[in-house]
Amino acid sequence: MGESEKYKWISAAATENEAAAPADTPAEEAAPAEAEPDMQEEIDRLTDKWKRALAEAENARKRADAARIEGREHGIAIAVEALAPALDALALGIEAARNSPDAKDPRIVAHLEGLRNIRTAFETGLKALGVRTIAPEKTAFDPALHEAMQMQETEETEPGQVLIVHRPGFAIGQRLIRPARVTVSAAPPKEAEG
Repeated sequence: MGESEKYKWISAAATENEAAAPADTPAEEAAPAEAEPDMQEEIDRLTDKWKRALAEAENARKRADAARIEGREHGIAIAVEALAPALDALALGIEAARNSPDAKDPRIVAHLEGLRNIRTAFETGLKALGVRTIAPEKTAFDPALHEAMQMQETEETEPGQVLIVHRPGFAIGQRLIRPARVTVSAAPPKEAEG
């Protein structure tokens, strides 16, 4: 078969296919117009489904973010609980060195300076992690943040004020890691008039 015969054969086949295809009728042209409302309903249904999936994905992202933050705070809280007694011992060591009769001795002074530097580094690390120290001296007693170790009668402040902080507390975010141990002021008993 020559090159020109190929083209004639392809052209003849195309003409036969066109003749065999039925002509468009007005009824077939009207069918897409009737299908259009069904198509719009399908588009609306799929759009609604898409919006719901998008909202669900956003809610899942928010829950995951909240869980991540909660997990981080929980881990930090466990670490602070474990390390807080060391900070308490450090504070006691600083206080003992400061009140020592040999407090002016250069070796004690150097030792005390080293202890203060360690405490500062520890407190800086806590702040970097978002941990708040609760040391509420001269503030109102808050049972949500403070643990009252004793009451002390005094006329110098009004009742219910923190007089002494025995041990600082710690919190991160809304989570209380440990309450501050405090002494709280109380009103002295009224003397009977007599």
